[in-house]
Amino acid sequence: MKGRIITGVTPQQKAVAVNNRFGNSNISSQQGSTRVLFDSILLNGATELRFFENAGSKQYPLTNVGSEGNRLNVGDTFVIQKIYFGISVQDPDTKLITNFVPGIASIAGLNIGELSFQIANSQVIKQLPLSPFFASQLNPTAVNANDVAFDCFTDIVIPPLLEYVAPVRLANSITQANTYLVCFIEGSAGIIAPQTTF
Repeated sequence: MKGRIITGVTPQQKAVAVNNRFGNSNISSQQGSTRVLFDSILLNGATELRFFENAGSKQYPLTNVGSEGNRLNVGDTFVIQKIYFGISVQDPDTKLITNFVPGIASIAGLNIGELSFQIANSQVIKQLPLSPFFASQLNPTAVNANDVAFDCFTDIVIPPLLEYVAPVRLANSITQANTYLVCFIEGSAGIIAPQTTF
């Protein structure tokens, strides 16, 4: 089943409107972009994984979040339109990613849990089951048999300088050597454009 557009407001218009409410009226002058942010957490038996919270202390390829950590830079904004997960394996000596599998079905028990999302301690996604990321037939927004990416029904705007975190609560304690759960957030963005936009 494909998600439906139930409003005439584009993600870019929503980003501008939300940022205007914060007094950040310059977002409409920034460069439009598409961004995918990701963060990885080692499956070491913890039942609560807080994605993006300490991303600034990690290095690529475990995250693509820079030194700003879980805050966007001044002049940047991000609209979360899609969330998905994957499993990666990192060689402990070379630090190279030796395997990547989209979705969470490759590790038993990962589908029993829930995802939340918080921006500045305000919850914007509450207890979303992990089942849409496990199998396409459980994903209401899937467009094919391999689609385990969840399209948000509401465009979620992350304004600049506000902390964001994606807590995942697992029912099972899962330990896998050198294996990481990777959370991806994807969507429209505005990035600082000091000269002009394209």
